Amino acid sequence: MRKLLIINPNSSPKMTYDIKMTLKEQSGLDIINMPKAPEVLESFTDYTLAGTEVIHYIKNNDLSSYSGILLACFGDPCLYALKELCNIPVIGIAEASFSRALLLGNKFSVVAASAKAKPMMESLIDMYGLQMRNAGTVTLATDIRAFLNDKEILYEKLMFAMRQTKEIRAETVILGCAGMTAVDKHKLSAESGQIIIDPIINGVSALKAIIDDGNLVSKSGLYA
Repeated sequence: MRKLLIINPNSSPKMTYDIKMTLKEQSGLDIINMPKAPEVLESFTDYTLAGTEVIHYIKNNDLSSYSGILLACFGDPCLYALKELCNIPVIGIAEASFSRALLLGNKFSVVAASAKAKPMMESLIDMYGLQMRNAGTVTLATDIRAFLNDKEILYEKLMFAMRQTKEIRAETVILGCAGMTAVDKHKLSAESGQIIIDPIINGVSALKAIIDDGNLVSKSGLYA
C-alpha cells in the first residue's frame, strides 16, 4: 500500500492541523512537523534552521515504510539535500505547484505573505528558471502569524490579492504558503474568477502520480 510522509518543516501546530484538515479525506498519509524549528518560516535564516531539523529527522528515522515524501513549505527549504539523501521520491510543494501552473496557463502568479516574501518568491522562481512564465508575485502585506488563526482575515486579504493578479494578467494563481491551505479554495476561485492552485493538495497529487508511474528522482547529476 502506498504511504506518504508529509513534512511541515516548521513547528506550528496550527499550520500542521490545517494541512491535516485539507488532506483529511485522503488515506495513507503521515503528517508531521519539526518541533525544534521556527514556528513560521519567513526568512532564509528560518529556512536554514528548519532545513537542519528536517535533515536530522530524515537521517535518524526509518523511512522504509514510505513510498514518497512531500516537503510542505512553499520555500522548498533543504529540498535538494532531501533529494540527495532519500531513495524514494521527494518533492516540494513549490516546485510541484509551478509545474502544475505551467500546464494550466501561460503566466502564473504567486500570492506570498509578507513584503519580505516577495523577493524570496521571485528568487525561488529564478532558481527554477521560470521567470518567462511568471506574471509577478503579489503579497498579502502581512506576516504569516497574522492570518494563520483568522480565516476571515486570510480570505479578505486573498480576495484583494486576486484582484491584483488579474491586473498583472496572471492566468493561474498559486497560494504561496502552506498556511493558506485553510481558506475555502472553491469559494475563492468562484468569487475571484481565478484558477487557484493549493500547494498542499497539488503537492500530494503530484507525488502520488510520480509514485504510481514508477518514477524516481535522478541520482545521475545534481542529486547524486
